[in-house]
Amino acid sequence: MNIVITGFMASGKTEISKAIAKMSKYELVDTDDMIVQKAGISINEIFDKYGEKYFREMEYEAVCEASKNDNTVIATGGGVVLNTKNIEKLRENGIIFNLSPDFDVICERIEEARKTRPLMRNDSIEEIKKRFDDRKKFYDNCDYKIKVINGRTPVSYAEEILKIVEKEMGT
Repeated sequence: MNIVITGFMASGKTEISKAIAKMSKYELVDTDDMIVQKAGISINEIFDKYGEKYFREMEYEAVCEASKNDNTVIATGGGVVLNTKNIEKLRENGIIFNLSPDFDVICERIEEARKTRPLMRNDSIEEIKKRFDDRKKFYDNCDYKIKVINGRTPVSYAEEILKIVEKEMGT
């Protein structure tokens, strides 16, 4: 069984996924890292050269590959939930967690996030808020929501998620 971590850009997916892997028997796979490795260029460059549609196709391929694993934490990109086929594939062998911050938490993290996230780079706060709101219904399709607040450590979230997984698996 895999642990799948979803959430809006800058919600903490990467750091929390690393903490889960470090504290458990789970390996770590990041779908964005898989895409970068395969493409040989950054996600920002993929968006600039080929566009979002091409990136989303690569993302689906990465999801298909990652979901073949077992006992793996799969960190996903913020938009992975937009394609229902991604969620179906990840759910075949995984429990899907959504990291769910309020928008003010995202706002506090935006400046750092703009450096590596193509859909935040040039957008206004209003555009980012609209994307945040538009994606809520997709994040609601995840198995568990984990409330994200500033000041809490990735380890504390990892512990919470691992407890839920243990309960799910009856161990």
